This record gives sequence, C-alpha cells and structure tokens, in this order.
Amino acid sequence: MSDYTAIIPVAGKGLRLLPYTAHMPKTMLCVAGRPIIAHILEQIEQCGIKKVVFVVGYQKQVLMDYAQKHYAHLHIEFVEQKEPKGLGHAIYQAKEFVKGPCLIVLGDTIIDGNLRPLVQSGKNCVGVKEVEDPRRFGVVQIQDNCIVDMEEKPENPKSNIALIGAYSFLDSQQLFDAIEKVISSGKTVKNEIQLTDALALLLKQAVCITPVFMTNWYDCGTVEVLLHTNQILLEKKSYVPEKFLKNNKIIAPCWIDDSAIVENCVLGPNVSVAEGAVLKNNVIENSIISADTYLLDKKQSHKIFDKYNC
Repeated sequence: MSDYTAIIPVAGKGLRLLPYTAHMPKTMLCVAGRPIIAHILEQIEQCGIKKVVFVVGYQKQVLMDYAQKHYAHLHIEFVEQKEPKGLGHAIYQAKEFVKGPCLIVLGDTIIDGNLRPLVQSGKNCVGVKEVEDPRRFGVVQIQDNCIVDMEEKPENPKSNIALIGAYSFLDSQQLFDAIEKVISSGKTVKNEIQLTDALALLLKQAVCITPVFMTNWYDCGTVEVLLHTNQILLEKKSYVPEKFLKNNKIIAPCWIDDSAIVENCVLGPNVSVAEGAVLKNNVIENSIISADTYLLDKKQSHKIFDKYNC
C-alpha cells in the first residue's frame, strides 16, 4: 500500500488529560512503554504505508522532534492547524500534501488489531465498533453491510455503532471536496467542522462507504482509559531486559525500556517504563512512567508519572 498516505491529526490540547498534557500533546503520552503515536505508526507501517502527514498544533515541537528522531525512514510532512476548528478542518489542512488514496488515524486512538482490512479491501472504509454511549461519538447506520447514514455526537442516536477514528479513502480529493463544501456551508457541531458531516455528504452523493468492525479499540482521552489500555497491552506483550532482574523485583506484566535506569525497585503488575526514565527505591504498580522521568522513594499505584508532574 505504498501509494497510500497516512494523515494523523495531533493538534488537540487534550484538556481531559491535564496536567499531563500541559507540556506535550496527548499523542506523546506513553502507553505500554511507548508514546501513543508510536503504536499508531507501527500499525501504519504494517500496512506498508511510507508517507505520513501530521496535522500539528498544540505543543507541536515535541511531536515533531520525536517523529524526526525515531521515524526518519518515513516520508513525513507537518502541517499546522492554527485554530482548533474541529476534525474536519484539521484533515482539510493536509490537502496540499495528499494525492490518491489515504488512511486517516486519529492521534489519540489505539486500535489493538489489524488496520490492513481498511486499506486492502479496494473500497472506501471506516472502522466502527458497538459502544455503550454512542452520544460521545460519530454514529453510523448500516444496511446490507453498507453505511447509509451517519451523525456526529447525536442527542438521540439511531444506532450504537460508533466511528472509532480510522478511515480509508480511495480518492482523497473526493474527501477534501466534501470537507470544503461543509466548510463553505458554515455547518458546525459544537462550533467545530466535523469530518462526519463530510462523510454524510459523500453518502448523499451515492459514494459507497463500507464499515469494518474492530474489536480492541481505545480512545485514549482520559487517565482511566490510558491506564486500562496500558494494562491490556502489557498483558499481550511485556518486555523486561534481564539486567533489570538483578536488583529489582518485577511482577509481570511490565515493560521497561532498555535505556531506563531501575535500581532497588518493586515494579508491577502493569507498570510501563519509557525511555530515559530513572527509578530508584520505588514500589509502584498499575502505573505509567513516561520518558525522562526521575522517581525516588515513591510508593504509588494507579498513576501516570512524567518528568513535569511527579
């Protein structure tokens, strides 16, 4: 799928994750030892996609530095969304950098599964999942395995099937034209230009959009979801270099980056330690320790630590 371009909107402030997002975009918060964006880029690369456009905004330099350091092998472009006008507006900023098919993955979404069905079906596709409270999401109606209608954050949802933040389009120009029409119309939802309204317009133009049901999806917008996602991912894949087993007690599952320093600690279960972190004389469980964080004599559970807030 080398002809695809991935668009990743990462401009938001992540207000629900303050104070952890006071110094970084939420996509740079760590889950299972790595920033959220690393999990997203891993799946994009598994699809064979080599071109990525980041739509940046809040604390953009943190994300830009990380991407340029760790993903220099990809063809990466950065475009800024200067005003927070919604997801549709964010995607539209990428127009000049995207030709042909595109895959859109929201920057705070981890889909623990395979994105390849979205780009290998030869169709326009969106990832969907049944949810308990569809009023928080874009909601779709499906008939004969085709989407027939969709609405953003409806007060009275017509279904419980939600868009999960992954979209694949064979013709990106067709998508950008639809967003442009929504912008020109002045239509907004909660003062934001919504991608869902552009997709609804495509449906009215008889453009076929196929639902792809996803099972493991985590909308990492709250501390509770971040910690839960950390636990789920660690249960599937943990990593503790042997050097950390000598002077520490590690209770699986855990993830400790090779570059971390860990001395005289009891860690776990469900603890992830990101690159450059330093831990000494700690007892920690069910927690996320972000990059370059220094912890001394801590006894904590169910917490996110980063170098600015510990």
